[in-house]
Amino acid sequence: MTFRTSRLTSMADALVFAFPILILCVPRGAGVFLAGVGILLLLGWRGLGREWRHHARVLVPLTLSVLAFLAVYVASKFYHHTPWNVIDNPLRALLAVLTCWMIVRTAANPDRLWDGITVGLVGALGIVSYQFLVLHDGRPAAWVQPIAFANMVAALALVGFARPGDGFRAHAHAWLNVLCAAPILIMNGTRGGMMAMLLTLFPLLLVRYRGFSLRMFLAAGAGIVALVVALYVVPGSPVTERVDQAVHEVQQFEQGDAESSVGARLQMWEIGLQYFANHPWIGVGVGQFARVLQAAPYCEQRTESVVCVLEHAHNDIVEAAATTGLPGLLTMLGLFLVPAVLFWRALRTCHAMGNARGESLGAAGLAVVLASLLSGLTQVTLAHQANVVFYAGVIGLLLGLATREAAQRSHSPSLTAGAALPARI
Repeated sequence: MTFRTSRLTSMADALVFAFPILILCVPRGAGVFLAGVGILLLLGWRGLGREWRHHARVLVPLTLSVLAFLAVYVASKFYHHTPWNVIDNPLRALLAVLTCWMIVRTAANPDRLWDGITVGLVGALGIVSYQFLVLHDGRPAAWVQPIAFANMVAALALVGFARPGDGFRAHAHAWLNVLCAAPILIMNGTRGGMMAMLLTLFPLLLVRYRGFSLRMFLAAGAGIVALVVALYVVPGSPVTERVDQAVHEVQQFEQGDAESSVGARLQMWEIGLQYFANHPWIGVGVGQFARVLQAAPYCEQRTESVVCVLEHAHNDIVEAAATTGLPGLLTMLGLFLVPAVLFWRALRTCHAMGNARGESLGAAGLAVVLASLLSGLTQVTLAHQANVVFYAGVIGLLLGLATREAAQRSHSPSLTAGAALPARI
């Protein structure tokens, strides 16, 4: 291993460690990470072609899914003559390919990501607590849009929970990430992010406790249920307020009143799906969901309604279907489902090899995809730059790390336990 390769790997380790901290605790940290990926690709350009060929089974399908998605969105932009800025956020999906390529080139150590997640969540807890308790911010979210911030916290907590290790210290460290994320999400008040984290925790228990026993699984599951109940019954809990508010708003909507957070979403989804049914192939144009609302009969006499002044559908599926039609919907889902298949393949390969660390990475990737799909039921991933960069970045990181692990022919116990693997240079 040359000094240059060693230095490149060290720089990649630092960037992997910094990723959660930049995303959660640093203003415009997503841009810093994006720049870091670009710098490492430039520094390691000599080996990029070799690594592409070696890991083509992962990089090619990932790239095709991103390019198909971008092709539909660019075509929609030209067909509907929409402004160029509507494809700014979709273009950032390329970061998934670039990050994965950078990771397989530099052979970064996965342990740095898990270390960084804990630091990032602890830092985010401190920032959000200050904003909530001292500044009296009703939706504290560091320096990111509140819903996007909550979804990132939930996803990173799940990745942290999937860290390898069967000892008490490893389990305690894994649960620490969840216990840091829970109060952040409570103070933030985003219901979708909290539900995505809690629901995805259940299948992750099978990874967290590999020596499966029914008693251990039931005990851990009961712990999650107890956490949910405690969050609801504690006097003055923001969770109680938000849940009760959601129930009340659903009841209001059933009585014809859509002027609430939940009611506006339900009304928008109804309008968006109706538009999709009438225009299933081309939609109204990428980034133009507001035009769907403004043209709807519901908004003709309600121009000041909360429903009629929103810019996007607060739902990934409705947004894609109404703005880019069936091609856009399918390629948008491809951004989730193609990585999910690749993570599943890596997980099975590592399981067959007895590589616990690789299994954890594959499971963490699947957890991020599932949590993102659940979060996407109440928000639009592409609506916020930080959210797009986060999703593309974390998918690229985890897929690159899992791919490196799955490519190893054998593991000694010490490597499986967490020591850095040598670069295959």
